[in-house]
Amino acid sequence: MYRVALLLPVLQLLLLQPASVAPALAAHELSFLVLSQPARFNAARAHHLKRSIVEQIRELDQEIAPNRPADSVFLTHELFPEQDGAWAITPILGHIRAAMLKSTHRTARWLIVCEEQSHVNVSLLAHHLATEDYREKLFLGYPLYDREATIIHHFAFFKNPTSFLYPYLRAGIALTVPLVDHLVQLLSDTGTLRPPLSDFFIDAAHEFALLVWQHGDGVPLQPRRYLCAKALPSCAIHGVASQDHGTSGTGRDLPDRHDDSTGCTDDPTEVDQIMFAVKTCSKYHKDRVPALKQTWTRYVQHLRYFSDVDDPTIPTIATSVPNSSAGHCAKTLEILQLIGDELRYNGSLQAIRWVMLVDDDTILSTSALARFLSCYDPGRDLYLGERYGYRLLGADGGGYNYVTGGGGIVLSVAILDALQRTCECPSASSPDDMILAACLQRLGIRPIHSPLFHQARPSDYAPELLDRRGTVSFHKHWQIDPQQVYNRWFRQQDEHYFARQSCPPNGGTICKHSTELVRTADLLRPAALGSITAGSANGSVREHARIGPSNEDEHRRPTSQNDDRHQQKQQQPASSGQPKQPGRSWLGMTASTTPERDVAVTGAAVTGAASSPPTVPSAEQHITRKHLCASNELQSNGDLLVGRQNLQESANIIKHTDL
Repeated sequence: MYRVALLLPVLQLLLLQPASVAPALAAHELSFLVLSQPARFNAARAHHLKRSIVEQIRELDQEIAPNRPADSVFLTHELFPEQDGAWAITPILGHIRAAMLKSTHRTARWLIVCEEQSHVNVSLLAHHLATEDYREKLFLGYPLYDREATIIHHFAFFKNPTSFLYPYLRAGIALTVPLVDHLVQLLSDTGTLRPPLSDFFIDAAHEFALLVWQHGDGVPLQPRRYLCAKALPSCAIHGVASQDHGTSGTGRDLPDRHDDSTGCTDDPTEVDQIMFAVKTCSKYHKDRVPALKQTWTRYVQHLRYFSDVDDPTIPTIATSVPNSSAGHCAKTLEILQLIGDELRYNGSLQAIRWVMLVDDDTILSTSALARFLSCYDPGRDLYLGERYGYRLLGADGGGYNYVTGGGGIVLSVAILDALQRTCECPSASSPDDMILAACLQRLGIRPIHSPLFHQARPSDYAPELLDRRGTVSFHKHWQIDPQQVYNRWFRQQDEHYFARQSCPPNGGTICKHSTELVRTADLLRPAALGSITAGSANGSVREHARIGPSNEDEHRRPTSQNDDRHQQKQQQPASSGQPKQPGRSWLGMTASTTPERDVAVTGAAVTGAASSPPTVPSAEQHITRKHLCASNELQSNGDLLVGRQNLQESANIIKHTDL
């Protein structure tokens, strides 16, 4: 009896322990899904991350034989090469579960989802997850939330947008196998899903969190400190900036690393190798076009404005398609036809590698775009931008991805001819970005996604999702000042980029002149030299006196488009130093034979770099006052949210199409 009495407390402790403490976790009990892409640059980063994870697992788990295949790390572009919805997680969840069951180690306790830009410390991850109960339905991650209801999330939780947490995928998400099994069963009967899945996939993290949460009947995201947005010693997984082209998600150098000033290839893309095509219409000539001329187009050598009318003051190229408030398919295809013809017949444009289609309310950085494109081959990487998905869960397999137009659509020149021969619009007002994608898919070309392009405004994104160093574009002028957005996000890097272009490493006359130019501008700034002043209510632009560079510098520095100044310059005598260039006429346009810069003319207006000297930024242009939406761009509150385990509240969910 005495011995039994002594053993009772021990037996009680053993019986209670399994209910409160999870068993120890081995490294091979973790399965990893890396959201990857087949483009050579993206695939290289994904393979570096996979090798790093596999090596760490082998070092930590001695049970794994050296020759045993690494089948616990899955790359979506390899496992699902024909599945357009792999990036959205939901369409492939069942297939991933099946792959986990077929793996050598079929004892997986967790599914870890991350991106090719993620950094993973397997030892720390296993250590932290060992404290979690893998037998429960758990959804762990770094928490994001909307500062205001946003169109990219269909205005979900518009009454209280901060109430719903969704994960930062680059910081990784951890799902227990019971939760994965539950979701697979849920997706097998999509008719019971509440709310039903949309035909459109925009933000995989937000939409997956909605699926898991199931309108309050499912599982909310639980924040964990060891899943981080930025690198910290205690982080098991953290994000790596999208523009850190030189390093993989493992923190190790890629084989082709180069200095950031040249991008990540030996043949970096320059801004003057990109043709920019702006879609506009007469309705916006007085407000949106002046905003463009005051911001990023000042640094563009090859620029075309395509409108429904001929406006020589801009100047525009008139298409034969009337403006539509719905879609712009016919207009976009005609634009591509005009650009293709110009590139084909104008010998001075043979260096153009890329064409970027943008809206007249797109705000972008030309230097960030050039750095981004330096990692891609225009001969094989043909279609780039921010990817959306349409009908990715369709049983008929008719779904596809497309690059959304507002953030900018980048096409390589190599694909223009085939696209023009094969692509047709169902109707003139069909959505141009979706029809382009469908046509390209028939040619076997799928989009390359980058989170550096943005369909919406800065305030529509969680701050962790915005890469200040590498962001390429934003879209919309609604409730923002586009010039302030440009100054806040892009102006400085664009100026530095073109300063490097004007000041080569060996210095010289050009660099000396540029330095003197800036010094003179600083001395004369009280006189507001070089300022651009918005006109009266009609939105006209008046440009004041400027300090111009020498003729040699003029061919190297960015210029703004101004027809009046060009005509004045053309009237100067030849002795002024401006060489007269013979031209030839084709398709109603005139092409200069100047080899350095294109000066193609529409009517009497020039849109080339040699048309006018660069403007000297004034104090008015260097706006430093707070952004109109700065309150929505505060630094991360992720640490404060860690303690909010059950923040999700019931709220109405509506789609922007219902407004």
